[in-house]
Amino acid sequence: MSDILGTKELRSLARAYADVVGAQMRVGRELFQSFTGTELPDMTDTIATLRDRSTRGSCGCDIPPPCWAPQPLGEVTSHVADCKTARLRLVITNCSHQQRAIQLHAQGHATQVTFTPAALALGPYERGRVDVEFNPPAGAKDGDQFETIVWVRGCKEWYLRWTVSMGTVGVDTKHEVRVEDCADYVHHWYDHFYCQRGCTPVPGRVAAAAGGHS
Repeated sequence: MSDILGTKELRSLARAYADVVGAQMRVGRELFQSFTGTELPDMTDTIATLRDRSTRGSCGCDIPPPCWAPQPLGEVTSHVADCKTARLRLVITNCSHQQRAIQLHAQGHATQVTFTPAALALGPYERGRVDVEFNPPAGAKDGDQFETIVWVRGCKEWYLRWTVSMGTVGVDTKHEVRVEDCADYVHHWYDHFYCQRGCTPVPGRVAAAAGGHS
């Protein structure tokens, strides 16, 4: 991805500024030591670190996925024994003042996954619950792992990475995952110019946006 106009110049300016600050700190440190006889800590490593970061162009910030991308709900691992069932409970909140249809489906080992109920219709600010079950396929043995992505589509698209691990020791398990299905009307500094405020566009438009920008 090419630099945004002015990025290279800003990085050069940041490096030059770091060099100037480093030189001033070294002079000040030497003067203070000559007048007082007390040695100040050497900040050379700190200045070098700042200069290196400006060179890489990394802010060290945790930048979330772009506006058009599905939002992660994290990862869950269930440990079950033979003939046991892994369970999830999704607690979904409609944060808006509009009616919201929530759709759910599984990707990967989808035939082993059931949703109860299969969909939700949430009124303004309502909260609903969906129980998700994974029944291991026949012949599953100790050490097998099955990874499934659970999709939740409402105002936004959400995905949860769910791993079911088979073992000789295991129990019926149930994890609870909360989904705050809220529109985001705040423009963040890391947003792209084409980000639409509010709910995520329909999947077709999402794909188009994803493919149309770098």
